[in-house]
Amino acid sequence: MIELYLLEQLAAVARCGTLSAASEQLHLSQPALSQSMKKLEAQLGVALFERTKNKLMLNDTGKLAAGYAKELLRQEQEMIERIRLHDRARHTICLGSCAPVPIGDIVPLLTRFYEGMAISSELKNTDRELWEDLERGRYQCIVVHEEPKKDADIFSCPYRQEHLCLQVPKEHPLAKRARLHLCDLADQNLLLYTYIGFWYELCREKLSAAHFLYMNEQETFAQIAEVSAFPSFTTDAFADQWQEDGKVIVPIVDREVNVTYYFACKKQDEKRFKPLIRGLKQNFSV
Repeated sequence: MIELYLLEQLAAVARCGTLSAASEQLHLSQPALSQSMKKLEAQLGVALFERTKNKLMLNDTGKLAAGYAKELLRQEQEMIERIRLHDRARHTICLGSCAPVPIGDIVPLLTRFYEGMAISSELKNTDRELWEDLERGRYQCIVVHEEPKKDADIFSCPYRQEHLCLQVPKEHPLAKRARLHLCDLADQNLLLYTYIGFWYELCREKLSAAHFLYMNEQETFAQIAEVSAFPSFTTDAFADQWQEDGKVIVPIVDREVNVTYYFACKKQDEKRFKPLIRGLKQNFSV
């Protein structure tokens, strides 16, 4: 049986190009690495290197072996990760979401319905990342903003909508508008909080001509947005927090900023999440 450390060292030689560079990266002496490669050749029963007086290079067989070694090492890491995630899922429910609002909606329900379980949540900027991590077992349930494709292995349902608005000072020219389109925001100076999931990517993509002042601290962002002359974004999900004094809330009507959120989990977990699904349907509507 080939020991994994030999495969790791072979992959390092292929990656670095030379034995000396690989030994430096692996923090091994060059003679020790050379002995490991000879041991691997002996176990395989083939020559992996072309040896000259001053040079040692992988031959075609060695390159093929290095490719297999890389794949086996990848599979080993995937195995370890999936086993750990499976074990974590026995006592932890991790929610992945494309936006902050679903986290605020669902985490309290998870805490109520699944006593004794640790509850965690993570924000991602794309639905693709969420689907990948649901499949891998990193998340037990997710919320996405694009309608899921039909899949026999996935349960999904729409549970609520969110509509983007612009919060502007009353004296701002846009405050007189009854509604806005994204194109109306070209060349505007805008405050933007960065940790908002897919909204961040959407704003950067659709408003490439706008000038953003990016902010990473939510509390600081809220304080500055309240008093700043710069417009900032809000949504109808925060309608009960809107301040009337000195600010006007103008809806943005483009289709892509008026979204429906979809709850999803693996079909095998649908029964487990029945209480949560019922809670979502009772508390929210599409």
